[in-house]
Amino acid sequence: MFDFLTHDMLAVIWFFLWCVIWGVYFIADSFSLGAGLLTPFIATDKVQRTQIQSSVGPFWGGNEVWLILAAGGTFAAFPLVFSKMFTFLYIPMLLLLIGLIARGISIEYLHKDENPQIQKILMLGWFAGSLLISLVLGVAFANFFKGLEIASRGVYEGTLLGLFSPYALLGGVLFVLMSVTSGALWINVKTEGAIAAKAGNLAKKSTLIVLVLALVYLAYSFVGIEGFTINYSATPALYLLPVLAVVGAVLAVFFAKKDRGFPAFCSNLLTLLFVVESGIASIYPYMLKSSISPEYGINIFEAASSHMTLSVMLGGALVFVPIVIIYQLWAYTLFKEKIKETEQVEY
Repeated sequence: MFDFLTHDMLAVIWFFLWCVIWGVYFIADSFSLGAGLLTPFIATDKVQRTQIQSSVGPFWGGNEVWLILAAGGTFAAFPLVFSKMFTFLYIPMLLLLIGLIARGISIEYLHKDENPQIQKILMLGWFAGSLLISLVLGVAFANFFKGLEIASRGVYEGTLLGLFSPYALLGGVLFVLMSVTSGALWINVKTEGAIAAKAGNLAKKSTLIVLVLALVYLAYSFVGIEGFTINYSATPALYLLPVLAVVGAVLAVFFAKKDRGFPAFCSNLLTLLFVVESGIASIYPYMLKSSISPEYGINIFEAASSHMTLSVMLGGALVFVPIVIIYQLWAYTLFKEKIKETEQVEY
C-alpha cells in the first residue's frame, strides 16, 4: 500500500496530518472547555447551569475523538516523539490526564444528582478540569514552538519550573482566554434567555482581550523566539497563517459587538486554529525542537515509524477520519436547536 511513496514522503504527509488533527482538536474542544471555565461564574442557578451543560453535553465526547487521534497518531507514526514527550513532560501530561478525567466525569454527572453539594463539587471539577486541559496544552505547545532543553543524544536538561517561561505562560493564558471566548459565544448561540445575554456581553470584552494578547503573542514569537522565522523566510506564503489569525481575532471583535454570535464564534475558532498552526509551521522538520542547538532536536524523519506502518496508518486515516467527520456533522445537525430555560437535552 502506497509503495509509490518513499519513507520521507510518508513522514512529511503524517506531519501534515498531525498538524491538521491537533488544529481540529483545539477548535473542536475549545467551546466545551470554555463552558466549563465560565459555568461557576455566569450560571446563577440550576436552570442556567443545566442550559450550559446541555449545550455541550452531546458534543464534548465526540470532540475528544480528535485528541485520541492526535495522541494515537503521534504514538504510531512518530513513536520516538511520543516516548520523549512523556519522558520530558511527565508531570504536565499527568496533569492533562487528570483534567480530562475530572472534566468528563463532571459533565456527564452534573445534571444527574439533585444534591446541591454534589452539584457544586461537579461544577468545580468541570472548571478545574477545563482549566488544567487548556492551560497545560497552551503552555506545552508554546514550549514546543520555543524549544525544549534537549541536549546531545536526546538528553533532557530542563526542569518543571523552566517550562513556565514568560512566553509559555503567555501561550497558556492566551489559550485559556480563547477557550473562554469560544465557550461564551457558544453559550450565546446555543441557549436562550438570561444566560445567553450574559455570555454575549462577556464575549464582547473577551474577544477584544484575545485580539490584544494574540498580537502580543505572535509578535513575541516572531521577534523573541530564536529560529521561529527560519521556515517563514524560506517560504513566505506561511506568513498567511499569522495574518489569518489576526484577521479572525478582528472579525470576532466586530461580530461580537454587533451581537452576531455565530460569525463571532467561527472567527474566534479561526484565530485559535491559525495561532496554533503558525507555531507548528515554525518547527518543521522538527517535532521536538531543541532550544540548546537545532541539531539536538528530534525531526520527523528520524522519529517516524517504518514505511509499512506509515502506509497502513495512512490507509486507515483515509477511511476512518471521514467517518468521524460525518458522525460529528450528524451530531451537530441532530442537536442544532437552542436550549431553552425550561429545557434539558437528553442524549
